[in-house]
Amino acid sequence: MTKRKLDIIITANSPGEVSTWLTPAIRALRERLPDSEFTVFIPPCPFASGREEAIAAALPGVKRTFNRRQLLSFILTGKGLPGFDPGPRGIVLFLGGDLAYAALLARRLGYPAFAYTEGRVQWLHQFTGFLLPHDQARTKAIKSGAPGDKLYVVGDLMLDAIEMQWPKSDFYEILRLDENRPVIALLPGSRPQEFKHVLPMLLRSAEIISRDLRAVQFVVGVSPFITEGLLKETLSNPGDALEGTGGELMEVAPSGALADLDHGMAASRTASKPSHLGHVWYIRTLAGLELPAVQGWQYDVMGIASLAITIPGSNTAEMAGLGLPMLVVTPLNKPEAIPLEGIPGLVGGVPLVGTLIKRRAVLATAKRVKYTSLPNRRAQSEIVPELKGELHPEDVAIAVGNLMRNPDKLRTMSKQLKEVMGKPGAARIMAETIAAVIEQ
Repeated sequence: MTKRKLDIIITANSPGEVSTWLTPAIRALRERLPDSEFTVFIPPCPFASGREEAIAAALPGVKRTFNRRQLLSFILTGKGLPGFDPGPRGIVLFLGGDLAYAALLARRLGYPAFAYTEGRVQWLHQFTGFLLPHDQARTKAIKSGAPGDKLYVVGDLMLDAIEMQWPKSDFYEILRLDENRPVIALLPGSRPQEFKHVLPMLLRSAEIISRDLRAVQFVVGVSPFITEGLLKETLSNPGDALEGTGGELMEVAPSGALADLDHGMAASRTASKPSHLGHVWYIRTLAGLELPAVQGWQYDVMGIASLAITIPGSNTAEMAGLGLPMLVVTPLNKPEAIPLEGIPGLVGGVPLVGTLIKRRAVLATAKRVKYTSLPNRRAQSEIVPELKGELHPEDVAIAVGNLMRNPDKLRTMSKQLKEVMGKPGAARIMAETIAAVIEQ
């Protein structure tokens, strides 16, 4: 008799959760529970880019994905969805969004539910277990009323998302960079509303830095959640809110290692062939600075960088895991462009009054937040420098110059980042924890 498949139903919402939680979780669960079939629901989220469903659908093992309207329809009515035939064996796994959606899915399906959170616990009777990244999260969960026997500390999933695709020497060759010169990575985020303001500012900062530190090279890391159309639009129309610069996006014929990949790699190089493809463009700024822009190989970008300039987000945890020093910038020049949870986020798009309400809400939130980067939050001290407020490209350039001239500080920062983030392996422990419950 053929064993019935195990349905694993996952909720995941924004770019950070899809790329750093969903990806390693599915990889580990497929290995531990090979009879599984994965369905991903994308719940409503103010931080969404609009590409979450497409990115999730492309992950190996994902059978189907459903958007927020389909999720709400199924929860409320139980009406069937295209190609969705859940069987008697299954679980629901929360990997982002509002816990209510996962809890209601589990109730509708009659499945046990697990949630991976930073210590946030709700719907206690609906969840079989809460999977947590560290002991601080467990303490937070207990203070919120969660029973200890439902709490499992598994580690930080973000560290398991890190996966290099290229040998470093090949990657330098692909990007036409010099292995003997330091690389600064510019990471303008994955949310379109922030990206179009932050990228021009970082490019202008790079122009200033390149005049001051002539040996440095730059690379732009373009999130998979950013479309080529938005990238071109941002370069051609940079605006003036952050005093940034625009430029031209150039397609250049691949050469070297990338050409080998495009045309079928020789047998001698097949072993280093990436498991999924990315894309490389070149940007020429208005001041004539040329730099590669990479999409799809973000960890390789981190791997060759000596320093990263980024906005707050899940990538600060990934870079910390790699020991990559960073400068985290939170420009509040245009606060209404920053996504917010709750009512202020919802009313932000209301004509006339919405922008004002959201602007005030963002500024009030910024005052309350002591640290914006995940490693600093974890350590409750400033391991990596943070710039927050009304920022100008010169402010970023000065801070970068000070860091690059202090290699001892960069080395110390790298060591502290690795220590505070711990070691990978959370996805495997998560899969074992879930499997143990299922197999009882």
